[in-house]
Amino acid sequence: MRLREFHAESVKSILVIRLYFLGDVLFSTPVTAALRTRFEDAHIAVLIKRRARDILKGNPHIDEVIEYDEVERYHSPVWLWRLALRLRRRRYDLVVDLTGDHRSSLLLAAADPGFRVGLNHSGMGFLLDRRIPYGSEGHIVDHLLSSVESVGAVAEDPVPVLILTEAEIVESRELLKGAGIAPDAPFVVLSPGANGRYRRWPAQRFGALAKTTWDRLGISSVVTGSAADLDVARTVVAGSSGTAVNLAGKTSIRTLAGVASLASAFVGNDSGPLHIAASQGTPVVALFGPSTPERYAPRGSVLRVLWTHPPCSPCSQKKCVRPDDPCMEAITMDEVLAALAPLIDARVRP
Repeated sequence: MRLREFHAESVKSILVIRLYFLGDVLFSTPVTAALRTRFEDAHIAVLIKRRARDILKGNPHIDEVIEYDEVERYHSPVWLWRLALRLRRRRYDLVVDLTGDHRSSLLLAAADPGFRVGLNHSGMGFLLDRRIPYGSEGHIVDHLLSSVESVGAVAEDPVPVLILTEAEIVESRELLKGAGIAPDAPFVVLSPGANGRYRRWPAQRFGALAKTTWDRLGISSVVTGSAADLDVARTVVAGSSGTAVNLAGKTSIRTLAGVASLASAFVGNDSGPLHIAASQGTPVVALFGPSTPERYAPRGSVLRVLWTHPPCSPCSQKKCVRPDDPCMEAITMDEVLAALAPLIDARVRP
Protein backbone atom coordinates (compact mmCIF):
# COMPACT_ATOMS: atom_id res chain seq x y z
CA MET A 1 0.00 0.00 0.00
CA ARG A 2 1.34 3.43 -0.92
CA LEU A 3 1.92 5.52 2.19
CA ARG A 4 0.29 8.94 2.25
CA GLU A 5 1.97 12.11 3.42
CA PHE A 6 0.80 13.86 6.57
CA HIS A 7 -0.33 17.48 6.38
CA ALA A 8 -1.10 18.85 9.83
CA GLU A 9 -2.80 21.96 8.50
CA SER A 10 -5.50 19.85 6.85
CA VAL A 11 -6.60 18.04 10.04
CA LYS A 12 -10.12 19.20 10.92
CA SER A 13 -11.55 15.90 12.15
CA ILE A 14 -9.93 13.05 14.13
CA LEU A 15 -11.10 9.57 15.11
CA VAL A 16 -9.41 7.62 17.92
CA ILE A 17 -10.17 3.87 18.08
CA ARG A 18 -9.79 2.16 21.46
CA LEU A 19 -11.84 -1.06 21.57
CA TYR A 20 -10.74 -2.40 24.95
CA PHE A 21 -11.85 -2.31 28.60
CA LEU A 22 -12.34 0.39 31.25
CA GLY A 23 -8.72 0.77 32.30
CA ASP A 24 -7.55 0.73 28.69
CA VAL A 25 -9.91 3.55 27.71
CA LEU A 26 -8.84 5.52 30.78
CA PHE A 27 -5.20 5.02 29.79
CA SER A 28 -6.01 6.56 26.40
CA THR A 29 -7.18 9.92 27.79
CA PRO A 30 -3.68 11.49 27.68
CA VAL A 31 -3.73 10.74 23.94
CA THR A 32 -6.87 12.79 23.33
CA ALA A 33 -5.43 15.56 25.53
CA ALA A 34 -2.30 15.62 23.38
CA LEU A 35 -4.37 15.68 20.19
CA ARG A 36 -6.48 18.57 21.51
CA THR A 37 -3.36 20.59 22.27
CA ARG A 38 -1.89 19.92 18.83
CA PHE A 39 -5.11 20.26 16.82
CA GLU A 40 -7.01 22.78 18.91
CA ASP A 41 -9.94 23.34 16.54
CA ALA A 42 -10.35 19.79 15.24
CA HIS A 43 -13.44 17.68 15.95
CA ILE A 44 -12.21 14.72 18.01
CA ALA A 45 -14.32 11.54 18.12
CA VAL A 46 -13.50 8.35 20.01
CA LEU A 47 -14.78 4.87 19.13
CA ILE A 48 -15.01 2.69 22.25
CA LYS A 49 -16.94 -0.26 23.61
CA ARG A 50 -20.26 0.78 25.14
CA ARG A 51 -19.32 -0.41 28.64
CA ALA A 52 -16.58 2.25 28.81
CA ARG A 53 -18.63 5.28 27.76
CA ASP A 54 -18.84 6.75 31.27
CA ILE A 55 -15.06 6.95 31.43
CA LEU A 56 -15.11 9.72 28.82
CA LYS A 57 -18.23 11.59 29.93
CA GLY A 58 -17.44 15.28 30.46
CA ASN A 59 -13.93 15.00 29.01
CA PRO A 60 -13.17 18.44 27.50
CA HIS A 61 -10.77 17.02 24.93
CA ILE A 62 -13.44 14.89 23.22
CA ASP A 63 -16.30 16.17 21.07
CA GLU A 64 -18.03 12.87 20.31
CA VAL A 65 -18.14 9.31 21.64
CA ILE A 66 -19.12 6.56 19.19
CA GLU A 67 -20.18 3.39 20.96
CA TYR A 68 -19.25 -0.08 19.74
CA ASP A 69 -22.01 -2.44 20.87
CA GLU A 70 -19.84 -5.48 21.54
CA VAL A 71 -22.43 -7.32 23.61
CA GLU A 72 -25.33 -7.56 21.16
CA ARG A 73 -23.66 -7.08 17.81
CA TYR A 74 -20.00 -7.94 18.22
CA HIS A 75 -20.32 -10.92 15.86
CA SER A 76 -22.76 -9.34 13.41
CA PRO A 77 -21.09 -8.68 10.03
CA VAL A 78 -24.09 -6.60 8.97
CA TRP A 79 -23.84 -4.26 11.98
CA LEU A 80 -20.07 -4.05 11.62
CA TRP A 81 -20.46 -3.09 7.98
CA ARG A 82 -22.99 -0.39 8.87
CA LEU A 83 -20.58 1.05 11.41
CA ALA A 84 -17.82 1.00 8.80
CA LEU A 85 -20.03 2.91 6.35
CA ARG A 86 -20.89 5.43 9.07
CA LEU A 87 -17.21 6.06 9.69
CA ARG A 88 -16.49 6.27 5.98
CA ARG A 89 -19.15 8.94 5.46
CA ARG A 90 -17.45 11.13 8.07
CA ARG A 91 -14.22 11.27 6.05
CA TYR A 92 -11.91 11.79 8.98
CA ASP A 93 -8.68 13.61 8.21
CA LEU A 94 -6.78 11.57 10.80
CA VAL A 95 -7.51 8.22 12.43
CA VAL A 96 -5.46 6.99 15.40
CA ASP A 97 -5.79 3.25 16.04
CA LEU A 98 -4.82 2.51 19.64
CA THR A 99 -6.24 -1.02 19.51
CA GLY A 100 -4.40 -2.58 16.63
CA ASP A 101 -6.37 -5.81 16.41
CA HIS A 102 -8.02 -7.22 13.30
CA ARG A 103 -11.44 -5.71 14.05
CA SER A 104 -10.21 -2.17 14.59
CA SER A 105 -7.90 -2.45 11.61
CA LEU A 106 -10.77 -3.46 9.34
CA LEU A 107 -12.81 -0.49 10.58
CA LEU A 108 -9.78 1.70 9.94
CA ALA A 109 -9.48 0.45 6.38
CA ALA A 110 -13.21 0.92 5.74
CA ALA A 111 -13.16 4.48 7.11
CA ASP A 112 -10.47 5.35 4.54
CA PRO A 113 -9.31 8.51 6.35
CA GLY A 114 -6.89 11.08 5.02
CA PHE A 115 -4.10 9.70 7.21
CA ARG A 116 -3.74 6.57 9.39
CA VAL A 117 -1.46 6.24 12.36
CA GLY A 118 -1.36 3.60 15.06
CA LEU A 119 0.22 0.60 16.67
CA ASN A 120 1.77 -2.01 14.39
CA HIS A 121 0.09 -4.95 16.09
CA SER A 122 -1.53 -8.27 15.07
CA GLY A 123 0.07 -8.14 11.64
CA MET A 124 -2.18 -5.28 10.49
CA GLY A 125 0.42 -2.51 10.36
CA PHE A 126 0.42 -2.55 6.56
CA LEU A 127 -2.89 -0.60 6.72
CA LEU A 128 -1.20 2.36 8.44
CA ASP A 129 0.52 5.36 6.88
CA ARG A 130 2.67 5.79 9.98
CA ARG A 131 3.40 2.60 11.91
CA ILE A 132 4.43 2.69 15.55
CA PRO A 133 6.22 -0.47 16.74
CA TYR A 134 4.24 -2.40 19.32
CA GLY A 135 6.45 -2.69 22.38
CA SER A 136 6.01 -4.83 25.47
CA GLU A 137 8.21 -2.69 27.72
CA GLY A 138 7.53 0.65 29.36
CA HIS A 139 4.24 2.05 30.65
CA ILE A 140 1.20 1.57 28.46
CA VAL A 141 0.30 5.30 28.61
CA ASP A 142 3.70 6.25 27.18
CA HIS A 143 3.35 3.54 24.56
CA LEU A 144 -0.05 4.86 23.44
CA LEU A 145 1.26 8.41 23.36
CA SER A 146 4.09 7.38 21.04
CA SER A 147 1.51 6.85 18.31
CA VAL A 148 0.44 10.51 18.25
CA GLU A 149 3.87 11.95 18.98
CA SER A 150 4.62 10.93 15.41
CA VAL A 151 2.13 13.59 14.22
CA GLY A 152 3.37 16.25 16.62
CA ALA A 153 0.95 15.66 19.52
CA VAL A 154 2.69 15.61 22.91
CA ALA A 155 1.10 15.31 26.36
CA GLU A 156 2.38 17.83 28.90
CA ASP A 157 1.02 15.77 31.81
CA PRO A 158 0.56 12.10 30.76
CA VAL A 159 -1.90 11.23 33.53
CA PRO A 160 -5.28 9.52 32.84
CA VAL A 161 -8.30 11.61 33.82
CA LEU A 162 -11.95 10.97 34.64
CA ILE A 163 -13.77 14.22 35.30
CA LEU A 164 -16.73 14.28 37.72
CA THR A 165 -19.38 16.93 38.22
CA GLU A 166 -20.24 18.34 41.63
CA ALA A 167 -23.65 16.67 41.35
CA GLU A 168 -21.95 13.29 40.96
CA ILE A 169 -19.86 13.93 44.06
CA VAL A 170 -23.04 14.76 45.99
CA GLU A 171 -24.66 11.56 44.67
CA SER A 172 -21.65 9.56 45.89
CA ARG A 173 -21.86 11.18 49.33
CA GLU A 174 -25.50 10.20 49.57
CA LEU A 175 -24.69 6.63 48.57
CA LEU A 176 -22.10 6.43 51.34
CA LYS A 177 -24.48 7.98 53.83
CA GLY A 178 -27.11 5.36 52.96
CA ALA A 179 -24.51 2.66 53.61
CA GLY A 180 -23.80 4.04 57.08
CA ILE A 181 -20.65 6.08 56.37
CA ALA A 182 -21.05 9.44 58.09
CA PRO A 183 -20.28 12.62 56.10
CA ASP A 184 -16.57 13.45 56.17
CA ALA A 185 -15.76 10.24 58.08
CA PRO A 186 -12.51 8.59 56.93
CA PHE A 187 -12.85 5.25 55.16
CA VAL A 188 -10.93 2.90 52.89
CA VAL A 189 -12.27 1.46 49.65
CA LEU A 190 -11.51 -2.23 49.03
CA SER A 191 -11.89 -3.53 45.47
CA PRO A 192 -11.55 -7.35 45.48
CA GLY A 193 -12.70 -7.96 41.90
CA ALA A 194 -10.65 -8.30 38.71
CA ASN A 195 -10.97 -9.66 35.20
CA GLY A 196 -9.80 -13.21 35.89
CA ARG A 197 -9.34 -15.16 39.13
CA TYR A 198 -5.53 -15.16 38.91
CA ARG A 199 -5.49 -11.37 39.23
CA ARG A 200 -7.42 -11.44 42.53
CA TRP A 201 -5.95 -11.24 45.99
CA PRO A 202 -7.90 -13.71 48.20
CA ALA A 203 -11.24 -12.32 49.38
CA GLN A 204 -10.64 -13.67 52.89
CA ARG A 205 -7.54 -11.49 53.17
CA PHE A 206 -9.48 -8.43 52.07
CA GLY A 207 -11.89 -9.23 54.89
CA ALA A 208 -9.07 -9.60 57.40
CA LEU A 209 -7.59 -6.33 56.15
CA ALA A 210 -10.91 -4.54 56.78
CA LYS A 211 -11.09 -5.90 60.34
CA THR A 212 -7.47 -5.06 61.12
CA THR A 213 -7.82 -1.57 59.64
CA TRP A 214 -10.72 -0.97 62.02
CA ASP A 215 -9.06 -2.58 65.05
CA ARG A 216 -5.72 -0.77 64.68
CA LEU A 217 -6.62 2.47 62.90
CA GLY A 218 -10.32 2.98 63.62
CA ILE A 219 -11.10 3.29 59.90
CA SER A 220 -14.13 1.66 58.25
CA SER A 221 -13.96 -0.09 54.89
CA VAL A 222 -16.27 0.12 51.88
CA VAL A 223 -16.28 -2.85 49.51
CA THR A 224 -16.98 -2.03 45.85
CA GLY A 225 -17.40 -4.03 42.67
CA SER A 226 -19.79 -4.80 39.86
CA ALA A 227 -22.82 -7.06 40.12
CA ALA A 228 -20.55 -9.89 39.00
CA ASP A 229 -18.45 -9.32 42.13
CA LEU A 230 -21.32 -9.73 44.61
CA ASP A 231 -20.20 -13.15 45.90
CA VAL A 232 -16.60 -12.11 46.46
CA ALA A 233 -17.76 -8.85 48.07
CA ARG A 234 -20.01 -10.78 50.47
CA THR A 235 -17.03 -12.95 51.43
CA VAL A 236 -15.00 -9.82 52.21
CA VAL A 237 -17.79 -8.33 54.34
CA ALA A 238 -18.30 -11.61 56.18
CA GLY A 239 -14.60 -11.77 56.98
CA SER A 240 -14.55 -8.19 58.28
CA SER A 241 -16.62 -8.99 61.39
CA GLY A 242 -19.03 -6.21 60.53
CA THR A 243 -16.43 -3.49 60.00
CA ALA A 244 -16.98 -3.25 56.21
CA VAL A 245 -20.06 -2.17 54.25
CA ASN A 246 -20.96 -3.58 50.85
CA LEU A 247 -21.56 -1.31 47.85
CA ALA A 248 -20.85 -3.99 45.22
CA GLY A 249 -23.38 -3.78 42.41
CA LYS A 250 -24.63 -0.40 43.66
CA THR A 251 -22.23 1.95 41.93
CA SER A 252 -21.88 3.07 38.36
CA ILE A 253 -18.47 3.92 36.94
CA ARG A 254 -19.15 7.55 37.83
CA THR A 255 -20.30 6.96 41.41
CA LEU A 256 -17.41 4.53 41.95
CA ALA A 257 -15.09 7.37 40.97
CA GLY A 258 -16.99 9.67 43.32
CA VAL A 259 -16.76 7.24 46.24
CA ALA A 260 -13.05 6.75 45.57
CA SER A 261 -12.48 10.51 45.47
CA LEU A 262 -13.90 10.80 49.00
CA ALA A 263 -11.91 7.90 50.43
CA SER A 264 -8.79 8.09 52.58
CA ALA A 265 -7.19 5.36 50.45
CA PHE A 266 -8.03 2.62 47.96
CA VAL A 267 -6.80 -0.99 47.90
CA GLY A 268 -7.42 -3.01 44.78
CA ASN A 269 -6.24 -5.61 42.32
CA ASP A 270 -4.87 -4.63 38.93
CA SER A 271 -8.17 -3.70 37.27
CA GLY A 272 -10.24 -0.78 35.99
CA PRO A 273 -11.46 0.41 39.42
CA LEU A 274 -7.89 0.75 40.66
CA HIS A 275 -7.07 3.14 37.83
CA ILE A 276 -10.36 4.99 38.26
CA ALA A 277 -9.45 5.64 41.91
CA ALA A 278 -5.99 6.88 40.93
CA SER A 279 -7.56 9.25 38.38
CA GLN A 280 -9.26 11.00 41.32
CA GLY A 281 -5.99 11.55 43.14
CA THR A 282 -6.86 9.02 45.84
CA PRO A 283 -3.82 7.25 47.38
CA VAL A 284 -3.83 3.64 46.18
CA VAL A 285 -2.32 0.32 47.16
CA ALA A 286 -2.07 -1.69 43.95
CA LEU A 287 -1.89 -5.49 44.11
CA PHE A 288 -0.14 -7.00 41.10
CA GLY A 289 0.48 -10.59 40.09
CA PRO A 290 0.24 -11.86 36.51
CA SER A 291 0.73 -8.41 34.93
CA THR A 292 3.63 -6.07 35.65
CA PRO A 293 3.44 -2.66 37.36
CA GLU A 294 6.12 -1.39 35.00
CA ARG A 295 3.48 -1.67 32.30
CA TYR A 296 0.20 -1.05 34.13
CA ALA A 297 0.84 0.79 37.41
CA PRO A 298 -1.73 3.53 38.15
CA ARG A 299 -0.79 7.14 37.50
CA GLY A 300 -2.11 10.34 39.02
CA SER A 301 -1.95 9.61 42.75
CA VAL A 302 0.25 8.55 45.65
CA LEU A 303 1.00 4.91 44.90
CA ARG A 304 2.19 1.83 46.75
CA VAL A 305 2.68 -1.26 44.58
CA LEU A 306 2.87 -4.78 45.98
CA TRP A 307 4.21 -7.33 43.53
CA THR A 308 6.19 -10.47 44.30
CA HIS A 309 8.06 -10.49 40.97
CA PRO A 310 7.06 -14.02 39.96
CA PRO A 311 9.38 -15.35 37.25
CA CYS A 312 6.43 -16.26 35.02
CA SER A 313 4.99 -12.72 34.99
CA PRO A 314 3.70 -11.39 32.69
CA CYS A 315 1.60 -14.37 31.67
CA SER A 316 -1.52 -15.06 29.62
CA GLN A 317 -3.62 -15.40 32.82
CA LYS A 318 -5.73 -18.07 31.14
CA LYS A 319 -4.16 -20.85 33.17
CA CYS A 320 -1.79 -20.49 36.10
CA VAL A 321 1.40 -22.53 35.66
CA ARG A 322 2.12 -22.35 39.42
CA PRO A 323 -0.99 -23.73 41.13
CA ASP A 324 1.05 -24.57 44.22
CA ASP A 325 2.21 -20.95 44.68
CA PRO A 326 -0.11 -18.45 42.95
CA CYS A 327 1.48 -15.03 42.65
CA MET A 328 -1.40 -13.10 44.27
CA GLU A 329 -1.47 -15.33 47.34
CA ALA A 330 2.20 -14.56 47.89
CA ILE A 331 1.21 -11.04 48.95
CA THR A 332 0.56 -11.09 52.69
CA MET A 333 -2.04 -9.18 54.64
CA ASP A 334 0.68 -7.62 56.80
CA GLU A 335 2.42 -6.28 53.70
CA VAL A 336 -0.81 -4.66 52.48
CA LEU A 337 -1.51 -3.15 55.88
CA ALA A 338 2.04 -1.78 56.09
CA ALA A 339 1.59 -0.10 52.71
CA LEU A 340 -1.89 1.18 53.54
CA ALA A 341 -1.40 2.65 57.03
CA PRO A 342 0.93 5.54 56.03
CA LEU A 343 -1.41 6.54 53.20
CA ILE A 344 -4.36 6.73 55.58
CA ASP A 345 -2.34 8.65 58.13
CA ALA A 346 -1.20 11.22 55.56
CA ARG A 347 -4.73 11.68 54.19
CA VAL A 348 -6.58 11.80 57.51
CA ARG A 349 -4.00 13.79 59.47
CA PRO A 350 -2.08 15.97 57.01
